[in-house]
Formats: sequence, C-alpha cells, structure tokens
Amino acid sequence: MKNWKQPKTKTGDAVTGEYYFRREKINDYFWSYMNKGVDVLFVAPRRVGKTSIMKDLVANAPDNFFCIYEDVEGALSKNLFYKRIFYMLIQKMSRIKKAKTLFSKWSKKYNIKSVGLNKIEIEKEFENYYDEVIDLLHEIAKENIKIILFIDEFVEVILNLKNLDEYKEARSLLHELREIRHNDKLNNIIFVFAGSIGLHYIVKEIGRPKLINDIEPFYIPPLIENEAFNLINQLTKDATIQYNDDLQSYLIDKIKYLLPYFLQLMLQEIDKIAFIKEITDINETIIDIAFDNVIKNTSDFDDWTERLKSYSGKKYPFVNLILTCIAHKEKLSIQEIYNLAADDKNIADNFKDLIDELVKDGYLTEDNNIYRFISPFIKEYWLYKNPILPC
Repeated sequence: MKNWKQPKTKTGDAVTGEYYFRREKINDYFWSYMNKGVDVLFVAPRRVGKTSIMKDLVANAPDNFFCIYEDVEGALSKNLFYKRIFYMLIQKMSRIKKAKTLFSKWSKKYNIKSVGLNKIEIEKEFENYYDEVIDLLHEIAKENIKIILFIDEFVEVILNLKNLDEYKEARSLLHELREIRHNDKLNNIIFVFAGSIGLHYIVKEIGRPKLINDIEPFYIPPLIENEAFNLINQLTKDATIQYNDDLQSYLIDKIKYLLPYFLQLMLQEIDKIAFIKEITDINETIIDIAFDNVIKNTSDFDDWTERLKSYSGKKYPFVNLILTCIAHKEKLSIQEIYNLAADDKNIADNFKDLIDELVKDGYLTEDNNIYRFISPFIKEYWLYKNPILPC
C-alpha cells in the first residue's frame, strides 16, 4: 500500500532521539544520586532499556558533570578492560575545553595519532593499562573536572572472567575498582555500572560480595500503565495504524509486564499484519494474532535462554527445569522448588539464590512464596521451547 507509515519502533540496539521514550522521574532521581557523589549499579530486568537510559543521561547531563559512556562487554581480561577505559578517557577528554592543556600533554606522552568523534588512534601500547588509567584519573581530578563513567555491560566482564576460570583476575579487578572508588583524591570520579545480569549473584559466586557493597543499587522498573500509553502514542504519532483508548488498554493488558521492548515488538507485528492484510483499522483479534506471532518468532526471546546458560553454568538444567514446570503448571511453591532441588546437594545449598536471581532478572514474580512467570511472553516462549512437562 502506498504512503504506508510504520510506527517508530526499533527492537535491536539501544534507541535514541525520536525513538526513545524518556522517563523523567528516573532521570531526576538519578541526578539526585549523582549530586550526592555516590557510585551506583543499575538494577533492572532484562530489556527494560538500561543502555538507552544511560545514553540519554550522558547526552542530557547537567553542566556540572562531564559524562563518558563505554560498553565493555568484549573485554575478556582485566588488562583489556582497563585498555577500554584508558582509550575512552583520552578520546572523550579531548572534547572538553577544561582539559585542553591536559590533552595536549597526553598527546605527546602517548603518541596520539588521531582523535575522532568515536575513534582514537594511539601508537603506544602498555603491558599494564591499570597503572595508566590510575595516572589519567589523578590528573583529571587535579583539574577539578567532575566525571561520571558509565560502564555498560560491566557484569559481563566479571562473568567472562568467571567462565574462563579466571577467578583471581575477576577478584583483582573488583578489588582495584573498589580502591579507586574509595580514594579520597578521586572523589570527582563517579562510576555507574550496568549489565544484563545481576552483579551481586556473580560476585557471590566468585566469593567476594563485600567488594561491591559500597555501590548503591539504582532500580529501573518496567513502565507503569500511564507511561505505556504515552509510549504507544509517541511511537505511533504519524503511523498509518492508530490506537484508540480501548485498543491501547487491550494491548497493555495483553502484554501485562510492560517492558518497552515488548510494546515495540507488538506494535511492529501489528503493523506488519495490517500492511499484509491491507487494512488500516485494527481490532482485538489482530492484537491476539500479533501476540501469537511474536511468541513463535523465538529469536526475539532466545536471549533470555542464552543469558541464563551463561551465568548459571552447570546449574542451568535445574533453572530450566523450574521455569518449564512453572510454565506448564502456572505456579510452583518454594517447597515444590526445593523438592526438585533436594537430590543435588550443590543445587539444594543455594537454590534460593538462583530463584531470587530469576525474580530480579525479570523471569518470575513471587507472592507468599508462590512463583509465577512475570511476563506472558516469556511464559509462552518457555512453553513453546519446552512442550513436555518434566515434573
């Protein structure tokens, strides 16, 4: 159909600009934390939009803060992590007027060949990038520049080291970062960590929970109903398919667990169905068909499985068993879950930690020690991938 206008949906990378829905209360609350000078850890269920929120905070920071964002997921060693931070600091500091003299000094010291908006070329290499990062941070602090380092996917770095059996290196990295955070001479340096899985669970697995007990959790909840209405209106403002109040309410009730990602998947699928059928007025039946189609497109949800396999490791079969049983039976009590874990001492000793992580990570919800899936999408996905009742 000619002149068809799609909704402004993006379900891949982090969204910005007209595709991004700003949650002002979250932003305001975040800056109240920064004004206190505390280091924070974003705590949020998967696909709530942590990266998009971080990038929006960086782009719209108050004048008294200089913000730097870096995704460090690919760092497979402690030294590579610090190398990413080293390059990030120099590249970003090249753009701040207050650091002009400082950057000039670094340019000579490190043989910097070129600096672009998102790229930097440095000729000199170092065996130990931690020492270089410490030097940079101290020099920045002397210039009285207040910096917030947004370190995205940091949890994955610790998980990578754990999965490589580099426990000593993971502990060393956590210890060094804690020392930086507690250095009185570096009070102007604030860390904001984020990741797609729970940091506390991984750090407990490597035996050093006290190394992060100074980091304040900053919780990012799913959308509330009013925010969901506003997001639908924003994404469909100029689209061919429009939603009246009743259809919006039906769509929101269908999704229930209101992650921006789920709303975008539905708007995208509804638009595709309407386009193929050559209709411009949708109804509840179309929304139901879209829901079923989204479930069957398992690539939209496979990340929920892969992340679980990554951080639960050898315990994944038990975690998958629990999720599959809940998907089939609608609910399980804590006693029923323990009974399933009791035959394996390694599982039984910390089964509650695993279940708590499933709640924090946006798989399950708990009420009076009864566990259910929090999202109809994830429940139906688990049923689709695990059609046989194993318990």
